[in-house]
Amino acid sequence: MSGVAEEGDRRAELLGAAATGDLSPAEAAELDALAAADPSVAEELRAHREVLAALPPRGSGWDEPVPPPGPVLPGGPPRADAVTTGALHRRRTASRWVGAAAAVVVGAGIGAGAVTVGREVADRPVQGPPGTLGAVEELVVLGEPEGVRADVALVAHTWGTETVLDVAGLPAGREYAVVLVRGDGAEAGSGSFLGSRVPVECRLNAAVLREDVAAVEVRDADGALVLRSEAPAVAG
Repeated sequence: MSGVAEEGDRRAELLGAAATGDLSPAEAAELDALAAADPSVAEELRAHREVLAALPPRGSGWDEPVPPPGPVLPGGPPRADAVTTGALHRRRTASRWVGAAAAVVVGAGIGAGAVTVGREVADRPVQGPPGTLGAVEELVVLGEPEGVRADVALVAHTWGTETVLDVAGLPAGREYAVVLVRGDGAEAGSGSFLGSRVPVECRLNAAVLREDVAAVEVRDADGALVLRSEAPAVAG
C-alpha cells in the first residue's frame, strides 16, 4: 500500500509542478510517460491549471512558510544544501496544495457539476425566455464533424454567461477553445478543454452578458471552427 501511496504522491507532485511551470526536463519526461500510459493525466493537469488560475497571486498568503535555512558560515551565505532543501519544501508545498485543491474541484465536478446538458435541463428546467437569469437554454449545434456528438446550453448570470458543453468523439489530447461571439462580431474567450476518449463535460464562464451573445463556437488549436451554436436574441 505504501508503494501505491508514494506513486500517488509523486503523480500529484509532478502535476502540481507542471501547473506552476516548475518541472525539470527529467520530470517533464516522467510526466509525459505517465500521460502516455494514462489519458486522465492530461485532464487532471488541465484541472490543476484552472485551479491555479483562480488562486491569489504569489505573496498573497497561500504559500506555507519555508523552514529556516541551515547554519550560516562566517562570512558566507547559507549552506547550499540548506537553500536547496528550503526551495524543495516550498515547491512541494505549492505543488501538493494545488494538487489537493484540484482534486477537490475534480471530485465535486464528478459528483455534481459534471452532468450532461439533458440532465442539467431536467434538474433545473428552463423558466422564461432567453436571457432569464439562471435558466438553461439548449442550443442547436451546427456543423458537428463526423463521429462527434455535442450538446450546448447557455445560462445567464448577473456576472456573465455560462456555457454548458457536453461533447464526445473529439481526438484525445487535442486542445479546443470555447468562444462566445457577440452580435457585433467581437469575441469573448470562455476557456478551453482537451479532447478525450470519454465524453467531456464542461461548465465554462465568460464575462459577457447573455443579451450580447449571438453564438457559441468551439475551435481547434489552429483557430479552425469545429462546431457552432446560434444563440437566440434576448428581448429588450
